[in-house]
Amino acid sequence: MKNQMSQYLEIKKMNKILLFILLITISLNYQLFSQRETVRLENSGVTPGGIGVTDGKVMLNQSSDLLRLVKLHKEKNNNTFPGWRVQIYFGSSRTAMDVAKETKRRFADKFGTSYGSYVIYDAPYFKVRVGDFRSRAEAMNFEQKIKPMFPSSWVVPDKVKY
Repeated sequence: MKNQMSQYLEIKKMNKILLFILLITISLNYQLFSQRETVRLENSGVTPGGIGVTDGKVMLNQSSDLLRLVKLHKEKNNNTFPGWRVQIYFGSSRTAMDVAKETKRRFADKFGTSYGSYVIYDAPYFKVRVGDFRSRAEAMNFEQKIKPMFPSSWVVPDKVKY
């Protein structure tokens, strides 16, 4: 009985050692054979944000597969990502296109072009949306700012530019 128990414990110990060796081997193979590429930050598809970003040198060491996926994502989505805009006009009458263009012009006259304004035709409606906000809170804050001039404005989810 003692002999069988000691054999069982030795087999169990050997299994643990073999599992450990297998995991080490897989880990090393992944590190050795995965393609890696050093890429400049501006070419990586990652955009630094925030105030005070300096011109320091930042290098990313990332898988070339990841770089390829980011490039594919940018191509498919036209450099856009889910965000928020403020819709300041919505109409479908015969003159809707002219009213939309006039609304966009009035917005640009009052707030400039830094926010971005877009005339969108989504049959049969013309829409004017402004801003490229990452969060709903930013869009709502801007909506309150323009509400006196565009009282029927409201916040909508949209694909926004970087």
